[in-house]
Amino acid sequence: MKAGDPARILVLSSRPDILDAVLEAASGIEPMPEVRGLFGQPLTVLDSDLVLVDIAEPRATMPYLQRRFGPGPSLVALIEAAWIDRLGSAVAEDWTDYLFYPLNADELGLVWQKHTAPADAPELNLDVDESGRIRVVFPSSVRYQRAVVERVVIACRHLADLDGDTAFRLRVTLGEAVANAILYGSGDRAGAVVRVEAAAYRDRLRVRVSDEGEGFDPDAVPDPISEDGIERARGRGLFLLRQLADAVEFNEVGNEVALTFRGAPDPLVRIEPLLGRFAEVTGLKFRLDRLFEDGSRVLFDSWAGAEASADPGKMHETWPLGADGRLRLVHETREGGGSPPAGSDIAASLLAGWLAAVAEGEQAGERLLARRLRRERVLAELEVARDLQLRLLPPPDDFRDLARVAARCDPALSLGGDFYYLARLPGGRLGVMLGDVSSHGPSAALIMARTLSAVAVATGVETEPAGTLNAMHGHLRAALESTEMYMTLFYGVLDPVRRELRYANAGHPYAYRIEPDGIRRLAALDPPVGIAPVREYRQERVPWSGGTLLAFTDGLAELSDPLATPGARIRKRIDRGDLDPDALVAALFADSDDEMRLDDRTAVAASL
Repeated sequence: MKAGDPARILVLSSRPDILDAVLEAASGIEPMPEVRGLFGQPLTVLDSDLVLVDIAEPRATMPYLQRRFGPGPSLVALIEAAWIDRLGSAVAEDWTDYLFYPLNADELGLVWQKHTAPADAPELNLDVDESGRIRVVFPSSVRYQRAVVERVVIACRHLADLDGDTAFRLRVTLGEAVANAILYGSGDRAGAVVRVEAAAYRDRLRVRVSDEGEGFDPDAVPDPISEDGIERARGRGLFLLRQLADAVEFNEVGNEVALTFRGAPDPLVRIEPLLGRFAEVTGLKFRLDRLFEDGSRVLFDSWAGAEASADPGKMHETWPLGADGRLRLVHETREGGGSPPAGSDIAASLLAGWLAAVAEGEQAGERLLARRLRRERVLAELEVARDLQLRLLPPPDDFRDLARVAARCDPALSLGGDFYYLARLPGGRLGVMLGDVSSHGPSAALIMARTLSAVAVATGVETEPAGTLNAMHGHLRAALESTEMYMTLFYGVLDPVRRELRYANAGHPYAYRIEPDGIRRLAALDPPVGIAPVREYRQERVPWSGGTLLAFTDGLAELSDPLATPGARIRKRIDRGDLDPDALVAALFADSDDEMRLDDRTAVAASL
């Protein structure tokens, strides 16, 4: 939601009964959102608005809506219950969400909260174990729903190699199952959780969603497209699951649902028609078995059930299939007691060579799957580490009583070496630190964590910037030397009583005091930490009558300093006197090329 704009529900439909139904359903949301009709009325649509679009309207196409409203508002497809069997085509476009009419007040409330609540879920950790099983446990709160669904779908696409259609079906059904678990299962009581677990197999993906509710009887839910069920608000989610998943199973209690999505068929099953054609063309009699530790399965038998293995004129050949046992071919030979067709030995040799290649491909596929599982495990661990790393950074909102503060840290990889730090100091002073380790990735992240630990200790005993850097230096020098890295470091203290800024700067090039009448660079007073020995860090004192302290890392200035670029968004804001810290940080990131970035990006701004 765009800061400062009121959130509204706008309804694009020519039917008055739909607008009335939205008004009635919205009355159950606390606090009740403003509801307005869009049809035929001049109304500016804001980025913060939630737009319910009756997809029966002729103009309810995504190209038209995006041209009219732009990319900002959340567009929710409103689907007539009678059209529920056409859901796949209805939501295959880039709709933000969907609802069914007649409206369910709970579901409208869920969609409303999803798209107006904070989008981040800082406590959400995705785990992938060595067997390829994905697990996530999260609080039963609507603010987690979108993040859980997207992160599980992304992980499953890598893990199970899903195609676009299966990923779409997974996203819709998982979203419905998680929403139901929150709304009708665990609820929003304190401590309640929802669990999602996914496992990838050779030929399918299985996803389970469980809640802590009392459960329900899925067989008692009416079919929503039946004559009795079409006007009911319940049952559509279950219909969705059954229509879009390849299999849906509930546990006995009814508080856990398992969704199965079929993947690519087993290659040995796919070749069955080719085996029949081979037998027909060559006249070779053979049988192909798949052997397991506890038995076997016949994949093809051109003897039509006769016992081939009892005849000494038949030969056995086997190939390993990795964890899935072995592949066994039994075929006739010319040396046998029967009268096999001419060329049968050649045909058998061709068949054996083909099957050996299939078996080798299967083993290669297993090795590929094992590598993929290991990769997903590493990615999951890096994602957890990234979450933990970013959680080490203090939230700017915690310091709003001292100053207006804005900060953002965006590593180029899962882990990075940029950081900022905010310190609450005696006398209402605010300490603002920004550091940039000369690399990114795990090594830089370790240095960053070490620095945050050092600054937390140093600011507890030192009140001046230079003294703080002196206290930190001993902790950082050995770590930087051992990793052959260095770090630029800026630390300033805003003092509202003396109306001044005192700062120390160890080689950081992008630190500024910005005032309505100009921009002043806060020059580096000493070399970066780890490059050259420093006996004591120096300190400068700057009068502070107003303005904004701004520092950022070189990931936001890869081609040029944005403050020195007349066409940059941040320069335009400064030129027109907009020195709000939030606006300046947002402009810095907007100026940076997100697709081409090669370095971590971090910025911090503060004004008294």
